[in-house]
Amino acid sequence: MLIEVEAVTFDDFGTLRYGAGEKEDIIYPIMRTLKKEGLDFKKRDFLEEYFRIDTAYREMKSRTLHEHLLDDIIAEVLEFLGHKPKNADKVIRRAVDEGLKTRRARWYLDSVDVLLTLRKRGYKLGLISNTHWRLLDELRRKFEAYFDVITLSYEHGYMKPHPSIFLITLERLKVNSNCCLHVGDDPEADIEGAQRCGIKTAFVKRKAKETGADLHINQLKDLLAFL
Repeated sequence: MLIEVEAVTFDDFGTLRYGAGEKEDIIYPIMRTLKKEGLDFKKRDFLEEYFRIDTAYREMKSRTLHEHLLDDIIAEVLEFLGHKPKNADKVIRRAVDEGLKTRRARWYLDSVDVLLTLRKRGYKLGLISNTHWRLLDELRRKFEAYFDVITLSYEHGYMKPHPSIFLITLERLKVNSNCCLHVGDDPEADIEGAQRCGIKTAFVKRKAKETGADLHINQLKDLLAFL
């Protein structure tokens, strides 16, 4: 069965890449960097407020699909603790950047080959990722080498399966929904979300699940046989 489309969009984590090597929550390197920036606070107080605010954000996000940025959570924690440093945005950005640098992610073995092959075949490629972690410049440049359009939930404002994040990607790719295939590993965020917008779907079975996707594949390279 061949799937006739002009564009292919991909989820990131669980589809193209996976996390590897983290041994501590990202908040700890962020907190250490803030202290190096000269902010004085008790570790216990910071963590207690951080996890309270983070939990509230996650509950809100599950109800509304409205995305937030990790930097905003840190800013709210510092304000609660009575800290309003000069150039607060820059201080927080530096701290969050140091935290993000400690995160390790690896590409699945076939991911890059699949992207390069699809690009050679003339498909427009898009990335649609749910993340409240800011994309570091080095990683953004890598993504830009593969994708014509990059849509991140923290930049767009809403996360999958909200229809707007798919629709804005289609608009930027300049394709109709029935001319696009979305590839992902999340039955709700990727498959149901894309289908509600009239987009064809391919489910990567990283975990043993069945969905109503148009196509089920065991690994990403299997996709090439259908395009």
